[in-house]
Amino acid sequence: MKYKSETSLRDKVILEMLIMTGVRRSELLSLNWEDVDFKNNTLTVKKGKGNKERIIPLLSPLDEDLWNYLQTRLPLKNNAIFISSTGNRLSITGLQTLFRKYIKLSGLEGKGYTIHKCRHSFATLLIQNGADLLSVQKLLGHEDLNTTKVYTHLDMNHLNKAIKKFPLALK
Repeated sequence: MKYKSETSLRDKVILEMLIMTGVRRSELLSLNWEDVDFKNNTLTVKKGKGNKERIIPLLSPLDEDLWNYLQTRLPLKNNAIFISSTGNRLSITGLQTLFRKYIKLSGLEGKGYTIHKCRHSFATLLIQNGADLLSVQKLLGHEDLNTTKVYTHLDMNHLNKAIKKFPLALK
């Protein structure tokens, strides 16, 4: 796919990364190119909460879009993955402005969407689709499993599927 500019591809990668990795906004903004392992399709978050490091697998199309975005940035003048139009590391204010722009363009303005809700959606979708809580905890970089449990919103449909896994249930 062709993009109008390096910035539009950057924005797409930012939104994909927020939704497909569950990174915090501060983690996203502190990422450098050496944190990406294109060979193994992983992202190393080195400046997580509490300065804890974690590795997150990169899914498609994020891995491909990130690679394409890198190609638009060569030769690198700044090691930060996400830079502003001035060539400096993208700021939290810049990220929030970008996020609000796309929320407005998508017609979702005023519906309570925030950058953190991307992280929340990432965790909730993983859990609703069968990921175990310990894996989600590790992906999110939570020290305490109780923190991860906040992201579990189980509806009756999900509970009915779970109870049917009980080995003594009649088939």
